Amino acid sequence: MNSAKEKNSSSRKWRLLALATVLFFIAAGIYYVLVPVQKSKKLEQTLVDQFGWVTDYTPPASGFVQPERAEKFIRVREDVQSNCAIFQGILDSVIRLEGLESNQDMSAGEKASEGLDGLKEMFSAAPNFLEFMDARNSSLLAEEMGLGEYVYIYLAAYGQQLARETDSKYADQEEATVSARAREEYIQLLGKQLSALETSENNTSNQVLATTIRTEILALRNGAHASPWPGGPPAITDESLAPYREQLDKLYCQGIVEVELMQKNRGLNFRD
Repeated sequence: MNSAKEKNSSSRKWRLLALATVLFFIAAGIYYVLVPVQKSKKLEQTLVDQFGWVTDYTPPASGFVQPERAEKFIRVREDVQSNCAIFQGILDSVIRLEGLESNQDMSAGEKASEGLDGLKEMFSAAPNFLEFMDARNSSLLAEEMGLGEYVYIYLAAYGQQLARETDSKYADQEEATVSARAREEYIQLLGKQLSALETSENNTSNQVLATTIRTEILALRNGAHASPWPGGPPAITDESLAPYREQLDKLYCQGIVEVELMQKNRGLNFRD
């Protein structure tokens, strides 16, 4: 009798130990995921608290990007280059995975090995995404530039590159497109610029620019333009960025525009 009780007691202890072990690993997994997310969101909240949301920014009426602002933007671009390359590598793995089944030149074993490597890359997407966001937001804080100004310059500087994404190897990847949120927020930025223009001096150049902005807003709203300024930004904006064009082109990250412009949800506030 005592032996049976001892066995039952021992069995219960092992079950409890197994349950405790499972719960530990679940809790550790949740901690591993949530803590970096919370830290990343707090960093972005600091940026938002200091400079406001994207649509709180008011672009210069003329659209002219001052040299010191262009230089700050370039330094932010430089700071995210290694993260850009990592994310492009993940997208390359996705593309290879999608083409495995139709590849007649690979054996089943080679496909399995390649598929496993690709899956490992894909599983690294979430932590690498957080690292990308942290690098961008930390750099913006250091350069004293808000998300609104960054988005405004980014979409003006890279309009032509974004339009060519449909012909790139990343054309079928969602990350290569300007998100609906980024597009709508940029429309609001253009609307604020237009309002500033309409209250400024009523001269020919301002009238021409106002018409250009209205046309672009309409094209973005009706879907004629998937991304802003496919033919390049307005002349004065283009001229202000011209001295930096070679640097800007080198710092463009093909295929990951959605990641570049990603922001946290407005309804989530993370503060210490």
